[in-house]
Amino acid sequence: MDDWRTGTLRDVAAPKGLVGGPFGSSLGGKDYVASGVPVIRGVNLGSDGYFDPAEFVFVTPEKARELAGNRARPGDVVFTQRGTLGQVGIVPAKYDNYVISQSQMRLRVDPAEADPRFVYYQFRSRAMVDTIRNCAITTGVPHINLGILAALPIVIPPLRDQVAIAEVLGALDDKIAANAATARTAHDLAAAEFARAQAEASAQARLGDVLDLVYGRALPARLRRPGEVPVFGSGGRLGMHDTPLVAGPGVIVGRKGTVGSVHWSAAGFFPIDTTYYVHIKSEKLSFVYAYHMLLNLGLDRMNQDSAVPGLNRSHALAVPVLLPPSEIIAEFTQGVRSLFALRDRLAEENASLSGLRDYLLPRLLSRNLSIHEICGA
Repeated sequence: MDDWRTGTLRDVAAPKGLVGGPFGSSLGGKDYVASGVPVIRGVNLGSDGYFDPAEFVFVTPEKARELAGNRARPGDVVFTQRGTLGQVGIVPAKYDNYVISQSQMRLRVDPAEADPRFVYYQFRSRAMVDTIRNCAITTGVPHINLGILAALPIVIPPLRDQVAIAEVLGALDDKIAANAATARTAHDLAAAEFARAQAEASAQARLGDVLDLVYGRALPARLRRPGEVPVFGSGGRLGMHDTPLVAGPGVIVGRKGTVGSVHWSAAGFFPIDTTYYVHIKSEKLSFVYAYHMLLNLGLDRMNQDSAVPGLNRSHALAVPVLLPPSEIIAEFTQGVRSLFALRDRLAEENASLSGLRDYLLPRLLSRNLSIHEICGA
């Protein structure tokens, strides 16, 4: 452990390995095409650290050649320059080449000095995110530049330790990603069953005839107590508490912020005041059916209050719905029970895995925990 050293990001960069995005108008919406070379934007660098390829836009190979100085390839590390500071992603192997957008910066490491996955995880740490935000230039939109990025302090263990740490943390992330993919498959299968059930729908009603949208309650972070109860905002889970406001299972709908979003909770939960939670009024309706029905109503397009953007409760409850016979709803509910149970189990497992990863990361970086203690080497 005595051969660990400190340095800066510049110390592990390959020659010309730190570059910024294109200048000004050299890349924009006018350049995007249906397929070609993908452009890495902030939307691809999720707040959870996973690289999300779902929102790629593309440029032609000819345009990519014009932007040769702003290219990235698998294994490069990408950082957000302006916008959501602290975002970081490691470029996946889905494509051979990429272009970074104006709001991103790219690092290509010197392989003799660093493992890119280790650098990526170091920039995932809470301490590093705080450092980046504290170093930001606050004139206009808060941002950093290549000089600030290059000078950020990092720890530089021997390469073998970097690889070992990255492999341990990466194994946890790989399992989390595999669980998430399985959960998405379970969701898609349930959605297909819902579509089949809804094909039998003929009874007309208003949404408010079969369920109610009840206002959540304010619960500032400073008032939350340690516990196992998920706290939901309009964007999904945002913390934990010790006491539920609503018994589970249940459905949460975004009221302010991520308007019209729909979330599922298997157990008791606490919906805050940017949300509604669903109260079932009809004996025919189940929570799992209500969940899929709400997902398909387009509530995210009902942001009708221009003064204070949000989902208007009266407008939402007035939306017409078609319902199948009660026996079809009951058959659907029974049929997807195992799919929902699988999703819930995987979500719980991922919460545990994420907690373990986030526990290990700062301790490994600070050397309060040795990678050799974990691996038994």
